[in-house]
Amino acid sequence: MTAPLLRPLRLDDMPAAAALQNAVYAPLYHEPAEILASRVIAAPRLCWGAFVGEALTAYILSHPWPAGSPPPIGLSLPTPPPTDNWFIHDLAIGPQAQGQGLGRALVAAAAAAAREAGLTRGDLVAVQGAWRFWEKLGYAQPSDLPPALQAKVAAYGEDARYMVAEITGPTLANESQ
Repeated sequence: MTAPLLRPLRLDDMPAAAALQNAVYAPLYHEPAEILASRVIAAPRLCWGAFVGEALTAYILSHPWPAGSPPPIGLSLPTPPPTDNWFIHDLAIGPQAQGQGLGRALVAAAAAAAREAGLTRGDLVAVQGAWRFWEKLGYAQPSDLPPALQAKVAAYGEDARYMVAEITGPTLANESQ
């Protein structure tokens, strides 16, 4: 198999991203291409895709967003307010691309861009058991979540876990391994 090419996502990639999201995530997490595109518009350097030829095989959508307040699923992202926090909205790896290290590679590319943008910490809501992957990259669950944040995380589904990491070093823990 040809090695995938990593590059920043463009607006014309969003129909393929929405199709990939629908293929790998439960229906609760399905969002139309327009919602996904709002992330690229808000933070084009923080959204990356892995391509084999013209086919999108994996992607990461991320953007600046205030810590401890994950945006609701399905929200068309407004201009992010000033913050030092990097929020990972979505990491999707297609079935044929799994096991190739693309998740780590995409996180590394987006994390480097986040650091260049002056972001120093990150958060995300892990779903569908993905918390194990994020722990390997240095993300951890805070021990005490305020009730308002607990409610926001609960809206992401039964197994959702809010996770945080510092991203100030040259890499997240093991991000490129």
